[in-house]
Amino acid sequence: MIQKLADNLYTFKINFPHSPLGWLNCYVIKGVKGGRDLLVDSGYNTPQCLADLKQGMEELDMRGDNTDVFFTHCHIDHIGNAGNLRDMGCRLLMGRVEYEFYSSSPWQSQMAHSVLDGVPQEVRDAMNRDRRIPENFHPQTMEDGDVLSYGGYTLRCIMTPGHSPGHMCLYDPGSKLMLTGDHVLFDISPNITHNEGRDMLGDYLNSLEKMLHFEVETALPGHRWTGGKKFRDRVLELLEHHEKRLNETEQVVTAGEHMCAYEAAAHMSWAIRAKSWEDFPEAQKWFATGETLAHLVYLTNHGRLVQYTDEKGLSEYRHI
Repeated sequence: MIQKLADNLYTFKINFPHSPLGWLNCYVIKGVKGGRDLLVDSGYNTPQCLADLKQGMEELDMRGDNTDVFFTHCHIDHIGNAGNLRDMGCRLLMGRVEYEFYSSSPWQSQMAHSVLDGVPQEVRDAMNRDRRIPENFHPQTMEDGDVLSYGGYTLRCIMTPGHSPGHMCLYDPGSKLMLTGDHVLFDISPNITHNEGRDMLGDYLNSLEKMLHFEVETALPGHRWTGGKKFRDRVLELLEHHEKRLNETEQVVTAGEHMCAYEAAAHMSWAIRAKSWEDFPEAQKWFATGETLAHLVYLTNHGRLVQYTDEKGLSEYRHI
């Protein structure tokens, strides 16, 4: 079902039947006077998502040869239909930093390093599937501060690393509109997971602080809804949330004397319907470990924990 949000601005859902996210909000800005249309993000490459995408585009009278597609980041629930959209004749756009990072196939390195973080084989097996970007995906790449113009909107590309290394939001100063992708979500906190050699949580917190400098009246998140919450209030909530999680992570490690990331994750509190850590689905154990690791790395970089390698070769953390 198409929803009109403002002049030339629309959204429709791409449903995720088997995901706790529920759906992706696909946004469209219709061009004026023959101008090109803009579509933001695309859902998984599944028959259900592709059908929802095609139906939304059809109802908005969008043609591939007159449509640009901007991907906020390279996670598969946002970029999954890139190949299908390319085959429709669409022009594809993405931040350069994000494209170059995921073109380097970081998934293999992440899987290898997860062994050192204590992730058991059954969890790695559940996650070890093809996560490469679509073949022959060569988007026009954007830089921080680049401007895109569609349907009366002048959208500035805003680098917001954290949820992914090169995540980008789009901001229109005239309407004070921010397309937030997965950088700011309103009823769930974006997953911040570790990438080797990076302080992803540090990047995310800096990107949240950056958001406080923008005057935003309308925020359009990649998933779910805003619930009427103001953008600035939500940014401050997320900053406070991660400060609490950092404190909890530090307390968990201190209580256990020393822990690897997988062990620490098992002792953290999680908003999931499961009686115990053992009852977590394998995929949720993976994401929980990645988020815990991002907090462990941040605490280590800020002198609150020490990281070392134990006699088994595991990466362990202890309090100073």
